[in-house]
Amino acid sequence: MKNDIKIEIGMRIRQIRKKKGLTIEETAHLAGVHPNYLGEAERGKKNFSIITIEKIAKALEAPVSKIFSGKTINYTVKHKQDNRLSSLMRNASPEERAFLIKTAKFVIRRKK
Repeated sequence: MKNDIKIEIGMRIRQIRKKKGLTIEETAHLAGVHPNYLGEAERGKKNFSIITIEKIAKALEAPVSKIFSGKTINYTVKHKQDNRLSSLMRNASPEERAFLIKTAKFVIRRKK
């Protein structure tokens, strides 16, 4: 793929940001960039300048080298599913949570 480096850097920034528990808006504010720019850059749709990468690294309290190295996971697939499940659990009553957990256990057992 032509833009692999943009996607990899964006995914690493997102991974570090989420691990720190920061939103795009909070990180953008700390780095002095627009939230829309940061969001698009995290998705590999915008180019990062070296200066911007340095600002983002400082905002994330991470060395610049961490943005250029390390293992990334595919957030576009994994976290959309996690977010839906988290939202269901967060908004469910205790009885609904128990039902969801039992259902998940049943599905997992059936797959084996």
